[in-house]
Amino acid sequence: MSFNPSLTARLRIGFLVLFALLMVVSLLGVGRLFQIRVNYENDITRFFQLELETEHLRSGFILEQAAARPATAHQKPSQAELNQAAASFSDAAVRARDLTDDDTALNTKLGRLIASEASWRKAVAEPLIQERVPPPGVEQRFTSAVTNSGESLAVETRSARDSARDHARTDTRNTTILVAAGLAGALLAALILFSGLINSMRAPLGRLVEGARRLAGGDLRTRVEVGGPTEIAALGRAFNEMANSLERDARERDRVEQMKNDFVLTVSHELRTPVTVVKGFAEMLTAQREGLNTRQFEAAEVIAESAGQLQKMINDLLDLARSDAGKLRIEPEPTEVRPLAQRIGRQMRPHFDGKDQSFTVNVEKDLPEVDADAGRIAQVLANLLTNANKYAPEGAEVQLAASRVGEEIEFAVSDDGPGLEEEQLEHVFERFWRADSTETQSVGGTGLGLAIAKSLVELHGGAISANSVPGKGATFRFVLPISKDGRPTETTPAPRTKAGAAG
Repeated sequence: MSFNPSLTARLRIGFLVLFALLMVVSLLGVGRLFQIRVNYENDITRFFQLELETEHLRSGFILEQAAARPATAHQKPSQAELNQAAASFSDAAVRARDLTDDDTALNTKLGRLIASEASWRKAVAEPLIQERVPPPGVEQRFTSAVTNSGESLAVETRSARDSARDHARTDTRNTTILVAAGLAGALLAALILFSGLINSMRAPLGRLVEGARRLAGGDLRTRVEVGGPTEIAALGRAFNEMANSLERDARERDRVEQMKNDFVLTVSHELRTPVTVVKGFAEMLTAQREGLNTRQFEAAEVIAESAGQLQKMINDLLDLARSDAGKLRIEPEPTEVRPLAQRIGRQMRPHFDGKDQSFTVNVEKDLPEVDADAGRIAQVLANLLTNANKYAPEGAEVQLAASRVGEEIEFAVSDDGPGLEEEQLEHVFERFWRADSTETQSVGGTGLGLAIAKSLVELHGGAISANSVPGKGATFRFVLPISKDGRPTETTPAPRTKAGAAG
């Protein structure tokens, strides 16, 4: 079982390690500096006391000289004073010996002073006490030896004191540098630690981001490698579970959609024949007006009209089912725009005249041909015009226009009817959707016309959209590519506009 601490645990461990490193370095550095300071103060005190004892040794030797050779001629040398001065010298020597510690140079200087004093006392002081004058030059030589030894000890003491001060400075500087290096090392270790922590999260997070991008792009087979801290690993497992669920849902949705399409296609095929028969017999009855009474004739008309509506809905359903199954075929060819628009206008004009609506067809001059299946595009225009005719009130103005936009031809059907709300525009091309309003409900219909129009336009490689201002009407636009054979000249392509943009 691998050890994979959580992100919180890793941060805690990192902070604890950093805190421990900083604490150790700080304690060691502060302790060392404190010890250097204590040692320095101790050494300074010791050397100061040693200097005092050196002066005591010099004073003792001077007292010994005064006892052995009185200052006036009528005074005699005093053995008692000499012994007292010698004892004072010896006490100072013992104290000085304790202060030199293990310093070899100081011990050597002190030993030489003590030995010189002992030699002076034997060679000079004792003969003088016995009133025997030493040979010429002896007293001066031994006295100089003691004096020089005392001066040498004093110089060595001052030198040792200076050395202690320099040593303390050097130790302080070195310790400060070591502490700074230790702190820098601790911070570097923390940086490496947290960099490792970040890197341990970066790779799995990057995989999750890339996986989410691919999944959002529609690749439902996307899975991510689970890894990293516990939280990120859990997120990776949740992502994979979500992807599995989405893939299962997509497969089930595709299966249900296929079943629906197959059902619609089958039912539509099965309904087409009986509906055609019903419509045919109903039309045959209405053709024999003389043999029917008024009520029978009206019933035959209702049957014929309803059968026609049902037949149109069946044909629409078949077209949508074929489009979904990829079996709806179009045969595009270079098609002139003006004759197509005028033909549809002539066919639809009686409907507008019946509602006393103003209907105009406006086609830009010298439009190139479009790549289109004329029958299918006529169906699209008929659906859009039928919608305008149904939803626009009596006396409204409806216009069919065609113009060139860049390398495409734009068809636009506009009216000044009630229009649509913004949220309604988002659903206007959905199947079986109808606006929830009094005008819409009174008109009736199946809600398939615009869905079929959208499917047919997209089969042609075009785009369709709608824009509207509530209370001021609506405009439906779609664009079709210009036929290569229909382009009069090669021109610089203009930027394509979104179909349905306000013009």
